[in-house]
Amino acid sequence: MTYRYLFYLLLAIFLLIGGRVTGQTFQGQISDAETETPLEGVEVYLPKLSRSVYTDVAGNFSLPLATGEYEVYYLLLGYASQTDTLQVADRGLNVAIQLQNLQVSLDAVVVREEQEKTYALQRLKAVEGTAIYAGKKTEVILLDQLTVNAAANNARQIYGQISGINIQDANDAGLQLNIGGRGLNPNRSASFNTRQNGYDISADVLGYPESYYTPPAEALREIQIIRGAASLQYGTQFGGLVNFVFKTPEKTKPLAVTSRQTVGSNGLFTSFNSLSGTTKRLSYYTYYNYKRGDG
Repeated sequence: MTYRYLFYLLLAIFLLIGGRVTGQTFQGQISDAETETPLEGVEVYLPKLSRSVYTDVAGNFSLPLATGEYEVYYLLLGYASQTDTLQVADRGLNVAIQLQNLQVSLDAVVVREEQEKTYALQRLKAVEGTAIYAGKKTEVILLDQLTVNAAANNARQIYGQISGINIQDANDAGLQLNIGGRGLNPNRSASFNTRQNGYDISADVLGYPESYYTPPAEALREIQIIRGAASLQYGTQFGGLVNFVFKTPEKTKPLAVTSRQTVGSNGLFTSFNSLSGTTKRLSYYTYYNYKRGDG
């Protein structure tokens, strides 16, 4: 009988303690901080218990808790999350939470083009060195970011993303560039002043401004195109300027070697070989390019 009474006594003590531990209530209401309207479906998450409850239509929630300290998260899609530390006492806890809406009303929205990122294009600065490009339409083709047949100097690929360019596809494996602006004859790029690193490479710039030679795309870093009014600075051509800019020397090595051999249809064979490097105060970049074909 003694053990039975002891068992009942211990059971009663455990029930009293359990009722005291789990008898507290954590409750409250969650609303919008700006409109003060109740928010439905807000998740109230307690990591210590790995437990969540959700607010009802009126924004109310209720959760039984033992006395102690808890960390609580208030989460709702479209609203900034909020974190609090709770001290649940014998009398429970009632809170009022306001969540900040992440949506912002704008007077105007400006959408900027993704052309530079998507098509490896950028623009020249308003002033670069002694040249002024402000008010001029410019494009810069970044060869390293293009997926093109650089060995064949395929103009349709290299200049394909430049609007208003006419391309005559008779380039003899890229030895001769034939492009023109809107309404201009593309034959031998006669409508553009053609330059290499800023120097003229046309046979006769003023009298017979046709281009017979195009630098290999494999040796170029970028191609600068300046439209129309560029003739005020670079010549009398209506189309503007095309400037081929070569790659810069390798700065971290005394010698860097690149050798690329390409074969194609109609007996095409190209061999591109370059040397580049920096030794103390001397930097250099040189290349040898050989092309052959039956075109």
